[in-house]
Amino acid sequence: MAITTEAAVLRAVAEPLSIEPIQIQSPAHGEVILEMGAAGICGSDRYVIEGTYPVEPPAVCGHEGAGVVVEVGPGVQSLEVGDSVVQIFKGPCGTCRYCQRGLKTFCPTGMDSSGRLRDGTYRMFDESGAAVGTHLGLGSFARHTVTPERHLVKIPEGVEPAVAALVSCGVSTGVGAAVNVAEVRPGDAVMVLGIGGVGAAAVMGAALAGAERIVAVDVKTEKLALAPGYGATDVVDASAVDVADAVGELTDGWGVDAVLLAPDRVRPEHYETAIACLGAAGVIVQVGGTSHDMDSIPVSPNLLLAQRRIVGTTIGGPDPARDVVRWIDLYLAGRLPLQKLITQHYGLDEINIGFSDLVAGRNIRGVVTMSGDRH
Repeated sequence: MAITTEAAVLRAVAEPLSIEPIQIQSPAHGEVILEMGAAGICGSDRYVIEGTYPVEPPAVCGHEGAGVVVEVGPGVQSLEVGDSVVQIFKGPCGTCRYCQRGLKTFCPTGMDSSGRLRDGTYRMFDESGAAVGTHLGLGSFARHTVTPERHLVKIPEGVEPAVAALVSCGVSTGVGAAVNVAEVRPGDAVMVLGIGGVGAAAVMGAALAGAERIVAVDVKTEKLALAPGYGATDVVDASAVDVADAVGELTDGWGVDAVLLAPDRVRPEHYETAIACLGAAGVIVQVGGTSHDMDSIPVSPNLLLAQRRIVGTTIGGPDPARDVVRWIDLYLAGRLPLQKLITQHYGLDEINIGFSDLVAGRNIRGVVTMSGDRH
């Protein structure tokens, strides 16, 4: 049965999103239709809209989404109408070599950027009857969307959709970077550079893992003011002081055990700061993408002889579906205060304002709430 809904459509790269009616056809094999509850405004979405990351307009973007199943296509086995779910943009096949080794995040059969679904066709159409893609097979910036079953994780009922949406990407990336990738241990000293949505989640992850000292570093004082609420023990304003000197004083010259690089874009000077702050046998985790002109790491290999390591991460670990459930369970247990990450709610018709606020650095995380609630 076709559904008429409303979505934020990318008509052209680097143009504002257009709020328009959309018709969704019935789900095909292995797909479901969702009534979306909320969608996070992530920096990756910004780069899709700006054209830095590939996209084929017209398309409904968005990849941090949570909703409820309202229609199930043939062949769907794990979901039923009424289930609450979170979308994940890495939908592992479960059978390839990486999946068999537990590295499901790196399954090579994820959705591409064409907006077509797995059978090469579309489910969304505009008023003229023209096809509209669902970017990465998700299309979170819509009141309803169609998503393959393998890109959905069932979650407990009653979790606030805005919180659940963030777990699909930003929270899993940040918390996972600290817990899964850096493997922060009780008593460790950790530095998080960049206190946006992912960086703030990384601070929470370090606190969850039992770090004794967590140093939050940013150039925006308003973000640093929020950092203690996420678990930071210290804050450093990188626009006012030398970060390496400040971290040296805080750690009595020993340096930190882990540096989590989570700025909007990792630049060469961030690596230089990270290695200057890192103690022996420490690890630098690159959590975000690099600036466009950065194609090498400006760190002397000799500095790695003290058993220092540099590693990257995608979605904070090897199994995104497992971690979605893991982080939500910890949220429900009161051990991950994820609601603190949300600093602004927007209605769907305000989504372009949300992206303007993202570019200006006014939010830790903005969320589009499909109910129209605005705070």
